[in-house]
Amino acid sequence: MFEEPVINICTKDVVTLTPDTPITKAISIMEKNNFHNLVILANDNIYLIYLRDLLFASNPEVPVDEYMFKPYCIHKNSTIIDAICAMIDSGQRALPVVDENEKLVGIVTDYDIMKKGSDSPILRDIEVTKVMTRDPIYIKETDSIGKARSIMRENNIDRLPVFDKKGCLTGIVTDGDILTRIYKPKKKATIGEVKGERIPRMAHPVSTIMSTPVITAKIDSNLADVADLMQKYNIRGVTIVKDDMLRGIITVKDIMKYLRALKEEAMIEVEIQGEIDEEYRFLAERIIETEVRKIARFARRLHWIKIVVNKERDKGGIPYYKISTYVKTPDKLYVGQGEPGVVKRVVKESEDSKIKMYKKRWDLIDSLKSSLLSVQKQMERDQEKQMQKERIY
Repeated sequence: MFEEPVINICTKDVVTLTPDTPITKAISIMEKNNFHNLVILANDNIYLIYLRDLLFASNPEVPVDEYMFKPYCIHKNSTIIDAICAMIDSGQRALPVVDENEKLVGIVTDYDIMKKGSDSPILRDIEVTKVMTRDPIYIKETDSIGKARSIMRENNIDRLPVFDKKGCLTGIVTDGDILTRIYKPKKKATIGEVKGERIPRMAHPVSTIMSTPVITAKIDSNLADVADLMQKYNIRGVTIVKDDMLRGIITVKDIMKYLRALKEEAMIEVEIQGEIDEEYRFLAERIIETEVRKIARFARRLHWIKIVVNKERDKGGIPYYKISTYVKTPDKLYVGQGEPGVVKRVVKESEDSKIKMYKKRWDLIDSLKSSLLSVQKQMERDQEKQMQKERIY
């Protein structure tokens, strides 16, 4: 689904401005159309401006050319997943889409990506618990806007859930809320105070600017559900709840990073030593593809994967398989073994019971699954240990 050309999901009727457009006019157009970015065309060159940058302007009557920049552009035939990677690498929320002659033919935004993601079978198979930030930092509704801004800066985040005095989730405040509702009125008020008030702007409680009610998703939701909420309500983050209690938060960037990770997983080369019988080959390749993807999600970064297949025969001449999986990460070499075990059976002989030992005869598929699953379990244990350490500190 994310392999189709980006031209299929981009906005083709692009609103553009010229460099001499006053900031006030640009802001008006952006707010009217709910834009966060605008394209500036100058002598066949493509530029971008951000609403955030314009709101910080000390003189709103000057032209936008002081705030425009040369953006990363993407070719119309590039895939959606390539656009996702480009957004993450460039830090842009929007990419101008160009043709072979570098002419503007559209613009794609992270909301376009979320709209596509809401119909994605890939995201529909992923539970929110695999991607969400657990136990997110929050703030009380009586805390000041200044405190909210400081917490965001210190933790490099752009939103905070807000709780009331009863401990209930009552709102959410973002850096965009602070920017548009606090900094923007600056030109209309005295420095440090809202006109007619004696309380400094940053001392006001966050309840005065927070968004409410909060858009939430349940803990058993999938990423496609969350992506749908994001594009439907034009928001960049969704809180995850269970029985009305906050459990986590997911942002647009989290989902795009996850999709990028899936692409990187698909590029992992798996070395196979030993022969796989033709009758097992197709199924074995499918299992390796599926299980390697799971392993990559645990590790995030993999150096290499090697699967060693040994075909042996028992005393009766019946073949069985021993398979070893080696997974190298930046921190550790994981080794998973898949081989026949021993089955104990109780056989009745008259009044006494006698235990006989039988050796399992595994085919290649059983051994392959066991070997890969062994690595996954080791990684899962290491991940749990790391999470426990993080909780302690």
